Amino acid sequence: MGQFDFPEPPWVYSPTEVMKWINATHPVNKVRKSHVSRKEEKKLENIEVSLDIDVEKTKITPTNLFNEIIEKITGLTEIEEHFEIIPTAELIARGLAKAKFHNMIKILLDGNIIYQHPKNGHDLRKTIEMLMEMSNKTKQGKTIELIAKKDDNYRCIADIRIQRIHPTKVHAVDIRIKGEIEEYLFHEFLNYLRDHLSVVVSKD
Repeated sequence: MGQFDFPEPPWVYSPTEVMKWINATHPVNKVRKSHVSRKEEKKLENIEVSLDIDVEKTKITPTNLFNEIIEKITGLTEIEEHFEIIPTAELIARGLAKAKFHNMIKILLDGNIIYQHPKNGHDLRKTIEMLMEMSNKTKQGKTIELIAKKDDNYRCIADIRIQRIHPTKVHAVDIRIKGEIEEYLFHEFLNYLRDHLSVVVSKD
């Protein structure tokens, strides 16, 4: 491999492969030091990655025997992860800012819209402040979804779903980036998550 060659990133591969790639490409200043013109920067397209967070997990006891039987048959036993949903979303929003996503299109908390400004071109910093304020007021929330865009033409959309309570086979963080993003910016984003969220490899 050359000085700045990296393993191919795992667009829809397993969390193990994701972590191998994150570790291989960290720190990102190696990319910044290369003399590659903006026209020659490698771009990634339509990325899907699932990650877990290194926190304590508790199995949720079924409310009745029927639900317990259904869970055993379907394998959909639920767990609760012991992290706070809104501060986690705030950190991920900061990661998006590192990757130059400027506009937060929508934020949904437990399926309810708490922020929606698709035409406000540079509001991501504002939404980070909003999430900071919310984290001081409430510890509630099972699921939060962040949808942000990187440019004004909707050519790159990030859709990130964070789940505190979910089936055991589901991961805490699902990342989908539709469209093209510069490879070094995706490095910035994933490395920020690793450094601030204790991202771990899934055991499945």
